[in-house]
Amino acid sequence: MVESRGIRKGNIWTKAEDRGFKHGYELKTFLESKNAYTLPDILEVSAEKHENTLCIGTRKLLSRKKIENNGKQLEKLELGEYTWKSYKEVQNEVIKVTSAVSSLGLQSKERVAIIAETRAEWLTSALGCLRYGLAVVTLYVNLSDTGLVHGINETEVETIFTSSDIMSRLVKILPRCDKVKNIIVFEDQLDGIGNAKVDQHVKVIPFQEFLTIGTEQDFVTNKPKENDTAIIMYTSGSTGNPKGVEITHKNVFYSFIAYTIQANLNSSDRYIAYLPLAHIMELVTEIALLSLGVTIAYSSPFTLTNNSPKIGKGTLGDARVAKPTAITAVPLILDRIIKTVSINVEKQGKLKAKIFKHAVQFKKDHEASLTSRALDIIIFNKVKAELGGSVKMMVVGGAPLSPQTHSMIRTMFGCTVQVGYGCTETSACVSSMDSDDMRTGHVGPPNAFVEVKLQDWEEGGYRITDTPRPRGEIVVGGPCVTSGYFKLPSETSVSFYVEDGTQWFRTGDIGEFDETGVLYVIDRKKDLVKLKHGEYVSLGNIESKIKTCSIVDNICVYADPCEEYTVAVILPSQSYLEKIAADNGLSDVSIDKLCVESQIKQIFLGKIQTHSKQCGLGKWDIPQKIHLTTLVWTPDNGMVTAALKLKRKDIYKEYEQEINAMYNKN
Repeated sequence: MVESRGIRKGNIWTKAEDRGFKHGYELKTFLESKNAYTLPDILEVSAEKHENTLCIGTRKLLSRKKIENNGKQLEKLELGEYTWKSYKEVQNEVIKVTSAVSSLGLQSKERVAIIAETRAEWLTSALGCLRYGLAVVTLYVNLSDTGLVHGINETEVETIFTSSDIMSRLVKILPRCDKVKNIIVFEDQLDGIGNAKVDQHVKVIPFQEFLTIGTEQDFVTNKPKENDTAIIMYTSGSTGNPKGVEITHKNVFYSFIAYTIQANLNSSDRYIAYLPLAHIMELVTEIALLSLGVTIAYSSPFTLTNNSPKIGKGTLGDARVAKPTAITAVPLILDRIIKTVSINVEKQGKLKAKIFKHAVQFKKDHEASLTSRALDIIIFNKVKAELGGSVKMMVVGGAPLSPQTHSMIRTMFGCTVQVGYGCTETSACVSSMDSDDMRTGHVGPPNAFVEVKLQDWEEGGYRITDTPRPRGEIVVGGPCVTSGYFKLPSETSVSFYVEDGTQWFRTGDIGEFDETGVLYVIDRKKDLVKLKHGEYVSLGNIESKIKTCSIVDNICVYADPCEEYTVAVILPSQSYLEKIAADNGLSDVSIDKLCVESQIKQIFLGKIQTHSKQCGLGKWDIPQKIHLTTLVWTPDNGMVTAALKLKRKDIYKEYEQEINAMYNKN
């Protein structure tokens, strides 16, 4: 019997007080004694304590070149070592940003926008603006032009922080954003701010120059208060226009404290940052790390590992150089890592592949044994090296993590894998796994200072009276719950409400609690579709199971309520597709033609259906027809969000003809 990790009182679950790391609670007490409740306060206090500790680092860009690959131009980078700034140096840069925004004539509680990829300047600019009492509007770089214009105009920002590679897009949309007066540009290491031309009424300032324009005479402090809006964070807009969530300093404070209670990290640790800072999970994580004195090495999904698409020949991936002890990941990234390792092992021959498979299974069954530790040295250290060789803690969020992927990553990397659950509306904070919990499939007990209750959803057949476990829509309460959606009172009233002085948010997710007080996210209202015969299928659940199949790189399942079966659009693993082709005498056929070859599709479908049954999917869940595509789904082409979640509406639109054909509607 696993000891209780969550406590139930009536229909509300909270965290057991004896769970988590003591230093997180001590940090909260320490910050409260310093009256440090806002984001810039956190860095200021931490800089006093850790002034000479390395704070943030950026890799040196030595050169870039374009290469041709199958008719496409790819950018390859030659990168050097990391250059670092101490906590004291970062705090000084934040003060310079505050002084500079003061010189622009901005007033307290006005808004500025940041539209840039994750990088050190993003964080220092945000903290400098917050220190002046401004609110920061965050917009994903991969939002459509319409989405960017919507966010800029709705928040009425006059000043935008961006990067040189986004400038060409901004120039195109600026005529539709007539309030914008200033653009501060984070320079490219080789090309500066480029040569994009803007209208004369818009002032363009390179970031390094911007840091010098403030003076002591200009400087006016407008210290924010804990209940002031810190961030207006726009969602990735999977349906319609993106919505801005209003997040206060207090919301973030309680969220990052909850993180520190769950994370066993200190100033000797190093974290690699590559997920979007415009996503609440990454922003809260980095604020938490600053509070603990952790070192942050900046990276990107394109340069993270040796196999990342922009890493040039002879250049190591960022993780190999930074050697992080902690990393945050989304399930899709982990699935890709597993598939990359599997492909590399199979290339070494059937015998080595068989040995590796047995080693994985043995370590799963005997994690603490001496033989297991020996296997780490002989086999798994080579796998660990892909992420630098030092990772001890991995936090996973953003989407459901399958038990198979969870177990495989923990086995290969020998680190704790703590799955968390949250959303922008709850400041990324709802629940997270304890570090000593070796089970899979759940998202842990409620976090500290969070209350979770379940509400009946009759239409879907989920009730809190269900046995053996209560089930229902997950509703979250506590100081991490935000105030609502910016300028959308009607939508706010639907999703948020106050009860007995507590702010609550209806997530739209379906959950259940087990007897130890941990939460399982088992469905989502929007993902449930009732088929013609009356059976419900959960699209997200089906996809999470099938994505663990080694021949699948990505998948989107579709269910027509007027039909009796599901279908799927699949991005196949190219290497496995080529292997199947070679085994069937089609090795000379192009990838595009293989995807429409009926023989190949039938083999593929058979493997997927077998895998689906092994994963416990039911008769109505398993796709009966598939369409194979070579189009990689990325945020840039609008098929997935910045957090790599499927944008179903856009995918359905792209493959409408193929989906209709699978249902014999053409």
